[in-house]
Order: sequence, then C-alpha cells, then structure tokens
Amino acid sequence: MKLSVVIVNYDSSEDLARCLASLRAHPPSCPHAVVVVDNASRDPALAGVRQAHPDVHWILNSENLGYSRGVNRGLAAVAADYALILNPDIVVLPGAIDALLGFADARPKAGIVGPQLLNDDRSIQDSCRRFYTLRTLLLRRTPLGRLFPNSRSVREHLMGDFDHQSERAVDWVLGGCMLVRRKARERTGPLDERFFLYLEDVDWCYRMWQAGWDVLYTPDARFVHRHRRASAKGALHPAFWFHLGSLISFYEKWGLVIYLLKKWRGPLTRALLWVLDMVALNGALLGAYLLRAALNPLFPEALFPLADYRRLFLFASLLTTVTFVLRGRYRRSRIRHAAELSSAGPLVGLVALLLLATTYLSRQQIYSRAVLLLFVPIFGLALSAVGALFAVLRAHMERGHLSLERTLLVGPAAAVSAWLAARGDLRRDGLDPVGYVCEPGPGAHEPPPLGDGELPWLGGRAEIRAVVARYRVSQVVFWDWPTGEREGTGLLQWLHHQHIRLRWLLEDGGLLAKGARPEPFSGASSLVLEPRVGSALVRALAHLADRGAGLLLLALSGLPYLTLRAARGPAIVSLYAWRAAEPAEGPRMRLVVGAGGRPRRLWWQAPLGWDLLRGRAAVFSSESGPAGSMEIWADLVFSPDRFAPGAQVSGSSPESPADPERDGPS
Repeated sequence: MKLSVVIVNYDSSEDLARCLASLRAHPPSCPHAVVVVDNASRDPALAGVRQAHPDVHWILNSENLGYSRGVNRGLAAVAADYALILNPDIVVLPGAIDALLGFADARPKAGIVGPQLLNDDRSIQDSCRRFYTLRTLLLRRTPLGRLFPNSRSVREHLMGDFDHQSERAVDWVLGGCMLVRRKARERTGPLDERFFLYLEDVDWCYRMWQAGWDVLYTPDARFVHRHRRASAKGALHPAFWFHLGSLISFYEKWGLVIYLLKKWRGPLTRALLWVLDMVALNGALLGAYLLRAALNPLFPEALFPLADYRRLFLFASLLTTVTFVLRGRYRRSRIRHAAELSSAGPLVGLVALLLLATTYLSRQQIYSRAVLLLFVPIFGLALSAVGALFAVLRAHMERGHLSLERTLLVGPAAAVSAWLAARGDLRRDGLDPVGYVCEPGPGAHEPPPLGDGELPWLGGRAEIRAVVARYRVSQVVFWDWPTGEREGTGLLQWLHHQHIRLRWLLEDGGLLAKGARPEPFSGASSLVLEPRVGSALVRALAHLADRGAGLLLLALSGLPYLTLRAARGPAIVSLYAWRAAEPAEGPRMRLVVGAGGRPRRLWWQAPLGWDLLRGRAAVFSSESGPAGSMEIWADLVFSPDRFAPGAQVSGSSPESPADPERDGPS
C-alpha cells in the first residue's frame, strides 16, 4: 500500500468528524488506509463518528496510552510506503495529500515532509521551527517570556525570518501533520514513547537528521490546522505540565549536561548512596545521643555535652566508609541490592562491633556505652530506610529514563533479535537501547528494525564511532569480536578512552587479562571492561603539560638553535626516533645532532618544542609521540652521549641532511 493515514484521538469527536469528512471528500489518488487510534475517549459522540465511517480501521485503547504510543500502534496496524500522521483538528484541502506525496517521491532523501498549515482564516501558521535552546526554553515556558516578548531567540526559534512560501530543509515540523517515509522510520525507529504528549515530533525529526535523512517543508501542500496551543494556557492547564515534562525528557535524552551526568552516573550513584549512608549513620548517632539524654535520670553517670562527641561522629563516618567499601556495598553490581535487609544487616552488625571494640580498647570514657548500644538498632532502621529510599529514587529515575544507560548493540541481527525477544522491556535492566549495528546482508540489503520495530539498524561496523558520538552512547554490547585485528583494537581503544562501558556476551579469557570482569547481564553472562574513572582528566592535563613544555622549549632553545643552524648549515640534521616495538609509521620525534652524529643537549632541541605543540611528541602523555619519549628527554638532559634504551635512530649523516618530512629511514 502506498499510504496509511494515522489519527490519534482523545475526546475530540467534533474535530475528528470534520477531519474524516475532509479525507473522504479529498482522498489521495493512490491506494490508502485510514487508521484511527482512540485513547479511551469519554466523549459520547465518538460512537456516531464510528458509525459514519465504517471504512476506517478503528483501534480502541482501554486506557490513555499517550500520543506517541497511539501513533506507534497506528503505524504498526497498516504496512505502507508512507504514513501521514494527522491530528483530529486537521482539515484536508483538495489535492493536498497528492501534492505532499509527489513532493516526497521526488526527493528520496526526505524522511519527514511537513506541509504548509493554515489557520481557519487561511493565514499561514508557523509550522516549522528551529531546535530548542536553553534560552528558547526559558523564554517560551517561563514568565521570562513576558518580560521579553520580542526576543530574537524566540523569533529565530519560530523562524520569523522565513516567509513559509518556499520549500526548504528545516530542523523540525509540527507533528500535527507530517508525512513519514517507511524506510526512514525503519532507520530511526518509531516515536519515542517516553514522550506522553508534546516534543515527540521534535525528537523524531532530530533522529531523522542524525540518521542522515532530511526534514523538509513544502508550501505546495496545504492543510487547515485548528491549532489550540493548550500548552500555552498557563500552569493551571494540564497540557502545560505535559509540555514541561516532555521538554525535560527531551533534554534528558539529548542535552549535554544530562548526558554527562548519565555518563558518570556510576560514580555519582555510588556517591549518592554514600551520602545517604553517612546521613543515616550520623542521624542514628544523634538519635541515640538524644534518646540517652532523655533517659538521663535513669543513669548514675552524667552525659557529656554533644560537642565532645564530634570526634566519635568523624571516626564513625570514616570507619563506616572503609567497612562499606571493603564489604563491597558501593560496587556497581551490588547497588541494585542496597534496599535488601539481608545486605544491610551484616554491615550494621560489623560497624557496631568495630565501633564498640575500638572505643573500648581506646578507653574513651567520655562516650556513653548506652549511646553506642542504642545506636545499633537505630542505625539498622536508618540504613534500611536509606535502601528503600534509594530503591524508590532509582525506580522513579528509570521510569523517567534519567538513569537508563544509553546502549548500542553490536552483533548479528539474529542474535540480537533472539536476545531482545527473551528480555522484553529493557528498561527493567536499566537500558535505553538506541539501535543495533551489524553488516548489511547479501546484496547490501539493510537489516530490518528489531524488537517490534523499536530498535533500528544504525549502520555497519565502520560507523560505530559515528553512532556512539551521534547518539551519545555510554555502553556498547558486543555479541562477537570486532572484525580485523588492527581495526578492532583501534576501535576498542577509542571506545575505552571515550569512557564507554564495553560489554561482551561471549566468553573470552583474553578479556580477563585486559581487566574485564564477569557480570550477569539481562539474564546472561557477560564480560565488562569499565571505563577508567579520572583518566580523561589525567589525559587532558598531560596534553596541556606537553603543550606547555613545547612552548617553554621553543622559548629557551629557539635562539640557540637558529644560531647553531646558521653557523653549521647542513651539518645540523633532524632525526626520527621511535621504539623498536612500534611500526615504522608510528609517531616520531625530531632530534638535533652534532657533527659526530650524537644528539645535542636539550636546550638545542627547538624542533622538539614544535613537535610537542603539534602533538607528534610527548613527555607526559603516552598517546601522542613515542612511548619512550620520557627516556629520550632524560638522556638529552643528563647524558646526550648515549641514546634512549629501546629506541632506534634513523636519518642521514651530516653530509647528507635528512628530510624532516620523510616517512622512513634514509
């Protein structure tokens, strides 16, 4: 079938009747089907609309599933080359659908096409927009917009500089009326169902651009849109909160700050649990002290002031932290079990035993034994409460996708499909899959979307780096080893340095030697290679230090080098040095040597300063320049008569200067 028309309805029978009547009056000339998905409307007039349009395929949901889920159900009901998604408040004008289809057929890279939308008085609506920015969000969805009604940011967002009278590529078009190509939908996936209402069209268009499809606007196809903008009626209207929630979800999915928080959610989650544990510990100590103070008349000894217990609070915090770390409470694999009493009970007992023993052995008479004994049950209850609170927070964050791990699946389509069928909803495992990667089949046919069409194929293995960067992936799951030893190793190193968690659903003892650890994963065994926490900061500081060393070396050796070169001429040669274990095309360093062929001291080595600035040499970072650079530097400073151990020198004699741009030995 050429076209399916999908309409999602909720308590809009009057608009729906007008929309269906216009479709009947001005149908497309191609074979088509009309699907209406009703989200449990309470409008009694809906029965009359159904009777008036028996040729329509009706899907009646038992509850309000939201707009995105409703559209996806409609898309799955009829297989067609194109899907025209309409709001019930759309009125089809004569020839509009054929014009829209003809425009899309003539542009095979068009994933989504938006027509020109008109108001009831036939004035043009702003139906195509630029993507949201933080400034646009504040001005459109907060009272700040009233202070700056003529803001340039808002005008640019609404494309006020565009007359809407010519076709063009746009960031996104209103989802109230859009034509979607089936092949593009298969590459991007359906509407994201995390958006209950609003912003699902922005996200879909964004994914179209990410996947290499165009989003186009054409004025040649015209529809009437009775646009109500319920979300603009203020905070008292429910639509306002739906819109605000969708904006938060959109920035959770694509915003840089949220992405970084999610990327580092492992350390952040452990830090949050530690903070809650410390609050529980110190709260339990304080509660025990206050309870002992309330019972003071029952004890012969007076209770020392609370200020005298400061050291106990600090010592208990340190002792508990060390104990919990050693007992594995903050391990990633145990975080999900923090709410279990079976995991909290032994920890409380161990901390209480150590605290009682250390205070007794140290003869700290100022600390009441009653306080310490009362502390044990209170801490047990507090730690159980922390676990329950942590579980509730985690569940809420997972339902809102805030703590789900953006995951790319890499492996044969059959293996990935079987795994998805066995696992069901991956959100239960804390996963937010963006798609899968595998090589195209015979004849370069694109693999189909998996998981009921929700998991799109994102390309071949050569596109893994681009997909990871484009979709801001934080975990990659492999079903097999990357093809090509050199290509695979380079890919894995790049992913590891980008702090991407690497996981293999296979058994490979070599991974254990590289630091991977076994871990259950979605009902299967896997090996995990965790990103190195802090390595990005260390590498960044090392690169800055290398550049600073290069500037310093140029400042100190530039004039002596130029003087020496002017005096000796071609006797000064540039040599390359690299470790013997590295390939000849590896990174190299240029050295200045004397007439005897021996390297001169460091203050003559101006070319090295230039190599440091260009990243061709390194002192502190091991990723640029030869791995033996530090030894070479040490020899130049302290012993220029000998060269770095394990390094090779190539170049010409002083009588035949070496070409600094040559790739191999002369």
